[in-house]
Amino acid sequence: MTNKIKRAIAYHTSVYTLILIVSVLITLFIASISPSNASVEAGAKRVLYINAFHRGYGWSDEIESGLRDTFDASGTKIDLSVVYLDTLRYQGASVSEKVAGLLAAKNISASTDLVIASDNAAVDFALQHQSVLFPNQPLLYTAVKDYSPGKLQATGNTTGISEYIDYKDAVDLALLLHPQASSVVFVGTNTEGHNQRVVDIVRNQVLPAYVGVIDTEIFVNLSIDTLDDELSQFPANTLVFLLSNTLPKADGTQYSPAETARLLSSITPFPLYTYWHSHIGHGAVGGQIVTGYSQGKAAAQLALEVLDKGINASLPDAQSAPSSLFFDLEALDKHNIDRNALPEGTRFINYRPPIWQEYKIEALTTLVIIFGLASLVLAFVLLTKRQSDTIHQISDEKEELTHALDLNQEALEDATHQLEEMNPIDDLTGLINLRYFNDMLDKELRRASRYKTPLSLLLLSIDHFEEYKAAQGNEKANKALTDVSQVLSSTCQRSSDVVAHLVDEKFAVILPHTTQENAQIVCQKLHDALKVQNVPFMLSRTGSLTFSIGLSSLDASDERINPQHMFNTSEMMRIEAERKGGNSTRFDVIATQPLSSQG
Repeated sequence: MTNKIKRAIAYHTSVYTLILIVSVLITLFIASISPSNASVEAGAKRVLYINAFHRGYGWSDEIESGLRDTFDASGTKIDLSVVYLDTLRYQGASVSEKVAGLLAAKNISASTDLVIASDNAAVDFALQHQSVLFPNQPLLYTAVKDYSPGKLQATGNTTGISEYIDYKDAVDLALLLHPQASSVVFVGTNTEGHNQRVVDIVRNQVLPAYVGVIDTEIFVNLSIDTLDDELSQFPANTLVFLLSNTLPKADGTQYSPAETARLLSSITPFPLYTYWHSHIGHGAVGGQIVTGYSQGKAAAQLALEVLDKGINASLPDAQSAPSSLFFDLEALDKHNIDRNALPEGTRFINYRPPIWQEYKIEALTTLVIIFGLASLVLAFVLLTKRQSDTIHQISDEKEELTHALDLNQEALEDATHQLEEMNPIDDLTGLINLRYFNDMLDKELRRASRYKTPLSLLLLSIDHFEEYKAAQGNEKANKALTDVSQVLSSTCQRSSDVVAHLVDEKFAVILPHTTQENAQIVCQKLHDALKVQNVPFMLSRTGSLTFSIGLSSLDASDERINPQHMFNTSEMMRIEAERKGGNSTRFDVIATQPLSSQG
């Protein structure tokens, strides 16, 4: 009997122990998924951000930065959790369902006060699973494209940042900057749904607003070569707007955004405006830009407003997508656009600080050297007066100081020479110098070979310039060189054209993307422009200064051409034109030959 009692006691003790262990495990599991997680700061509002893409994707990373910076600066305690759908790398309903199942297992509804979704894939996911995952939480959307407003508002608990459609504002600003503009050309594609959406908005809402006000045209899915031909037909006071982030290549692929802006700005002298941040700094003047950071900031501000009122209060109306003005200062200067005419708050790139700020260290160093040298000289004078009885010793010290001064002078001369070599601009004409020209010719030949585009090189000399200089003097000769430089710069004004002053009366012009026939037209324009300039010279047959031009052209080819070979060909043509009496152009086509292994 006693043994039975002991066994019964032991059995019940084991059962109670097992129940206690299971209870502890269940308690720990519930605590792990409980919304009152200890990591959440007491009193903090809990916001779930559904990111359509992955960490490291630039656009959505900017949105997340805008959210976090705005929340941090608000003073409101916000606990921000992020879910990455990774739709660029993983697509399909099965992946979406697994993510939804994971959120449901975490009891996300009980641990979230508000939901933010960015880009279409995340908004689709949130709307599809809203009734199960977060039925009582406000849903805010941002960075949507081609989304029906009715679909977004169907649940009655949704608001956000609407799609950017104010494309006319940027056109109005451009027309204010260019009051003499006579035409506006829009360039885009319809290869993707969003690109087609932008083209449709511009065609249906922007173009009708300018009927009878200014000429407008829109080109869709044209190649770079075709655009070159089409844009060349427009008058000088034309503006170009790039609607799409990329343009198509001949093989059906797309240029990168940077290549798109660079190529389009190089084939036309017209100012190029854009709606894409990725084009800024690659030839585009600027434009009204929607950034990921501004989308995130606007969504965070709207979320703070909703949380401040309470999640059960009526939601505010959807807000317009924010945009910012971005402009490239180098492009503004190139097209003679006054930066002060831009609205306050415009953001710039390629800002150049004043020269005294840029060379502050060099200036201070020079002052220190000068002060040091002056101190040495003063010490030498005082030492000479006080120690007249030790002339030999002073003489030795003087020689040492003189040697130090010579070394410093040599160092200063070397530094001055290095600065002169670093400067690519010719002081007299304002054009690039010979050294920089050689670098540019080599780069353009490499680019022509890489992209199989034509290239032309003009070498020019002023006829009988030595006689002109002897008759008129150095001052007028220098003035004539300046006048010729202005003729070259005003005639060859594409952003890709390279105009250089080589030496004395010799100049050079590199014309990328230019065939021999088009280069001959440029040569004739140069002759005509110099004739209009009418620099008097009685010894000339025309009564004024004239050119001799040597032209060599390279057809589209992937073969590499030695820069010296092309230079020599143009030089021979220039000499031949000079021998024929000047005021003429001689030309030849480059005989392509691969570069040597040393080249």
